[in-house]
Amino acid sequence: MQINQKEIETKLPISDLSSAIRKVLELGATVVEERHLEDNLLFDRDQGQLAKERMLLRMRNLKKPEPPHEEIKSILTFKAAPEITDGTKRREEIECEIIGAENLQTILVKLGFVTSFRYQKYRTVLRPPNSQLDICVDETPIGNFFELEGDILRIHEFATKLGYTRDDYITQSYVTLYYRWCQKTGNKQAHMLF
Repeated sequence: MQINQKEIETKLPISDLSSAIRKVLELGATVVEERHLEDNLLFDRDQGQLAKERMLLRMRNLKKPEPPHEEIKSILTFKAAPEITDGTKRREEIECEIIGAENLQTILVKLGFVTSFRYQKYRTVLRPPNSQLDICVDETPIGNFFELEGDILRIHEFATKLGYTRDDYITQSYVTLYYRWCQKTGNKQAHMLF
């Protein structure tokens, strides 16, 4: 895992999950991370200072997909403010694997952070041969998405192979997508949970 890197990514909507996965496999990609549950907590100050500066502090707990969802590992991630370029989002990302996620959450609260948003998704990660492109298949409570992460040229190339155009690219975060979905559907739940 790279600790400090520039993240370049875009999301693409998936209308039919099984055919989307089948198409990725037909293009030669292999599974590099089996389907797992991700339980994400975003932290911010009371006044939303990080959100105002378009930064993010996230604790991601990876768990086995079937109940009782035993924990696999936890990762703390900082993301700097993004730049939107050519339909993709580019930002500095610093992350580290952590042990004792509950203790870290307590420490963050004692330092004045609050959980600003919680969201869950099932994720499977695939990778084409001889490529550093990650093709994440995200199953969320608001729909299914590809998240393509890697070199911008590989993102465009693989999106085209999957039948997408740049008009299909989504650079919004899951937080923004969830709030828009709530406005559209009238859902009043504060967090995106299964």
